[in-house]
Amino acid sequence: MSCDITSGRGTSCKDATGGIKGIYIHNYDEWYNNTNTTINADNEITAISAYGTDGTTQTAFGLYYFQLRREMASLDINVTSDPTTGTTYFEQVLTVDFIKLTNTDANTLRLLAYGRPQIVVEDNQGNLLLLGGKNGMDVTSGTISTGQAMGDKNGMQIVFTGRESIAFYDMIGGTPASPAAAPFQNFEDTEITITE
Repeated sequence: MSCDITSGRGTSCKDATGGIKGIYIHNYDEWYNNTNTTINADNEITAISAYGTDGTTQTAFGLYYFQLRREMASLDINVTSDPTTGTTYFEQVLTVDFIKLTNTDANTLRLLAYGRPQIVVEDNQGNLLLLGGKNGMDVTSGTISTGQAMGDKNGMQIVFTGRESIAFYDMIGGTPASPAAAPFQNFEDTEITITE
């Protein structure tokens, strides 16, 4: 593998905004080994599939949608590179806040803490970033709280952390004849299923 870069970067326009629209959580699956999944050299996913419960049958990539209020989530991807050991990895840290406590939310947090899901983040630019692609995302901390004052937060915060050999997978899709619903419109209907 070459370590040489092959292009530069110009100054971009000042038309971007921060923030995350929503997250899509997928129970851990080695989807990248599936023959129906296509990833190009730029780590862009143009077609995706998962495995069924038997571990061999190919199925649609099933996602659970978690809607977020504006400015209630953040994503930081930190690179750690050590020339002494010759290792490099990217730490993905996703922090999400949900308001209004429910028993269902508390049980969901428990299950997320037990597992290591893969998470698709939809940012305010319309990008779909797949985190924890190979190793999954672990819940590394979480807080369920109801404040003291009437105006204090009532809800929970979850911090997911993943460590991967690449920063993220960019889900761009292909040019399907029967596109899935937005924001996955560039994927086939049979590739992505979403449960809200």
